[in-house]
Amino acid sequence: MDYTLTILTINSSSIVILLLLAFILLLATRFRGENGYAAAIIVLPNVPVYFYNMSRMLGWYEVSLFMFPISFSVNTLLMPLLWLFTLKNFSPDFRMRWRDLLHFLPAVVFLIISIVISEAEVLQNIQSEASGEDGWVGNLNTIIVFLQMVGYYIAIFVYIFRRKRTIAQTSSDAEWVQKEWILHFQILFALLFVVVMVSYAIWPRTDAWLIQILNVIAMAYLVYNSIAHPVVLPSKVDDAINEYVERVDDRLVDENKTTIAVPEISQEQMSDICEQAVKYLTDSKAYLDNNLTLAKLAQDIGVGQRLLSRSINTLRNQNFFEFINEMRVEEAKRLLLDTETSGYSIDSVYTECGFRSRSTFFLVFKKITNTTPSQWLKNKLAEN
Repeated sequence: MDYTLTILTINSSSIVILLLLAFILLLATRFRGENGYAAAIIVLPNVPVYFYNMSRMLGWYEVSLFMFPISFSVNTLLMPLLWLFTLKNFSPDFRMRWRDLLHFLPAVVFLIISIVISEAEVLQNIQSEASGEDGWVGNLNTIIVFLQMVGYYIAIFVYIFRRKRTIAQTSSDAEWVQKEWILHFQILFALLFVVVMVSYAIWPRTDAWLIQILNVIAMAYLVYNSIAHPVVLPSKVDDAINEYVERVDDRLVDENKTTIAVPEISQEQMSDICEQAVKYLTDSKAYLDNNLTLAKLAQDIGVGQRLLSRSINTLRNQNFFEFINEMRVEEAKRLLLDTETSGYSIDSVYTECGFRSRSTFFLVFKKITNTTPSQWLKNKLAEN
């Protein structure tokens, strides 16, 4: 198989696979909002570019002339779409605003540039790319895409880790476990981006085949996890607390807006607080309430929210999120062993343990025990 046929095969196969992945995603998730962004990530920045690559390499210059402005415009959409996808997943109430359209300004600029320059100059750029050397439009596009990657990934990772911290401090539900794959996806995509840029620097023509292969891998990961990890909406109480924690961070603010330092606390005091929390949760079974929050528990046991959080973090080496879910998993184990007499099945146990969804229960159970509920039960029964 010669090089040209290889390029044609890789690009055409990638187009078919990506369109199929987008269709499967939308069909399986019933076109929910955050998955609409995921489908756009799969199709918009990629498929037109691959069509352009094929036409350019095969010498179909009429097709290349048509696809040239579209290709150099849409490939600047990837990072804005990844950013909006992240916001949508971590903020279910997120809605596009007029100012969010500024993220797509580079796409508009490149579309205008590609239309304004003469057909002869466009054709010269296409022929240069086909021979292995980018024209000035391609070089400018590469610079912009590189700057987007750096800028957006800084923003994405800062935002995700900030949300992780907020969720861990305030929510007893497994919201982070349900969304953790998004961080993994972003890391995977960033690493693939580094591979692409290094390969491009060594041999520029890798943009005609390597990007496509790596993209299909990343998008397959995106589709699988979008389907496997449905969004768990936080309660209104959680939303209010999250907003408060983000606003004050690690400080307390009085009515006069003056900063008050969080009081110091001894190891003995933290131990007493933890024991008090465990006793209350054990006696009241409050951990089975899927709306339980750090603020609610602190109020119920008469301890400051920050002091309770610090005590759990320091003495138990856990955040509130992990602390509560560990108790829920222990309850799940008890129910699993009683499935024959309790009337519960493995798939229905989660409703009695404080989890909001079956998928969240399975994720948390496996994270804590390193095995699935069914396998854990099978092992226990075998021991007996």
